[in-house]
Amino acid sequence: MDIENYIEEAIFEETEKHKCFYQLVWDNFKEDGFVITDEEGHEIDAVIKAVALQNLVGEFIYRMYDEVNETGYEDVIDYLQNLGYSEEDILAYCEENEEIEIDEEDFGLTVKNALDHTSEIVADKMLEEFSADDVFDMIFTVTYDFEQDFTFDFEDYEEMQAFIDTNHDQIDNYKLEYPSVMSWIESGLIC
Repeated sequence: MDIENYIEEAIFEETEKHKCFYQLVWDNFKEDGFVITDEEGHEIDAVIKAVALQNLVGEFIYRMYDEVNETGYEDVIDYLQNLGYSEEDILAYCEENEEIEIDEEDFGLTVKNALDHTSEIVADKMLEEFSADDVFDMIFTVTYDFEQDFTFDFEDYEEMQAFIDTNHDQIDNYKLEYPSVMSWIESGLIC
């Protein structure tokens, strides 16, 4: 199984509008060695990190537009089971990381703890790679419905970045309208 293609097709293409953002961040993560998708044994880690990235975008949407953040640990389980991983495999991955709280009686809670822990790590890494302003600009651009002003579909993240660059002043105005969202980003995107 090519985990890279699986993540792109099953996880990141689930929401077409967000795909450019996911790909930009994911490519930066791969370049830095934060995610490994071309070596055996890193599949569970890569899937959890990909879902954590989705979770952070979902949390932004929740805070910005007051919509429910639907990304959850069930997604992690579904994606990994689709790849052929059993509960025992997932649990073994969680047990290898001392930072993940294991609940011997509740597998779902253990996976939720793994996703929460990984979401914090992914948030830290994202803010290491990009400024808080850039994170807002990118997530806002791929989540906001610009139809009132114009319609724009992005082929790739270069087009997304060009859009941000040419509409920087307008996006900055939204930052002023939503100071609590900027504060959440600046304080580490803690869910």
